[in-house]
Amino acid sequence: MNLTIDIGNTNVMICIFKNNQIFKHEKVNVVNFSKKNQYAFFKKLFIKYKIFNVLISSVVPRISEDFFEIFNSLNVDFFQIKNLLKICKLKTNIKNKVSIGEDRLINVMYAKHIYVKSIVIIDFGTATTVDVLDKNGVYDGGVITPGIELSLKSLQMGTAKLPLVNFKKTNSIVGRSTKEAIQSGFFWGYVSMIQGLIEKIQKEKKSKFKIILTGGNAKCFKECFKNVIEIDEFFNSKGLNYLTNTYLRKS
Repeated sequence: MNLTIDIGNTNVMICIFKNNQIFKHEKVNVVNFSKKNQYAFFKKLFIKYKIFNVLISSVVPRISEDFFEIFNSLNVDFFQIKNLLKICKLKTNIKNKVSIGEDRLINVMYAKHIYVKSIVIIDFGTATTVDVLDKNGVYDGGVITPGIELSLKSLQMGTAKLPLVNFKKTNSIVGRSTKEAIQSGFFWGYVSMIQGLIEKIQKEKKSKFKIILTGGNAKCFKECFKNVIEIDEFFNSKGLNYLTNTYLRKS
């Protein structure tokens, strides 16, 4: 079994893989993260399951350190994706490879493994990222925009009367209340933004792309875009599992 840990700015996704399938998963909100609770959780986990490989990806150093301390206390060997990525061969046109977020690299490498080329990966996380694997299978770069939940909170905090609302798919574009107007604005606004970006990317690269949607809100955008070949909240975790099997696997 493999254990993958994807530490994001909003959530930590913990997955156990058995025979390349997600056997068990847990999502922990960063705000509610407790090192004591996670220590107890992992202690039970390692007693109950025979886990050979642990791979950690993180964009939050503070939370990473807590996990390192937990696994060291449990005498569990683990690997950091940032060290693993140094030996992974990925052609890219990005000038400063060190600046690329681990989550984006994992998405691109896994997409390349499955689909080879001509892929746009849209990840609806704390930031909404759009990454391009070009027609030659080269990671060409991407686009980073504010994430949905972050933008909703910013709107509420930056205004005197606008409420914080839950993100949801809406059928009507014109809202008939303040809440409906915000929900419509965010849903259809993001649909329009993503669709516009896809069209501009295809025009700039003179190529058609297949689309992958991932991240917590990916399912909300089902049937909103053309050429979507996969919608998977666990795409990044599956990428970590793929990299574990390719470069680290013990048995």
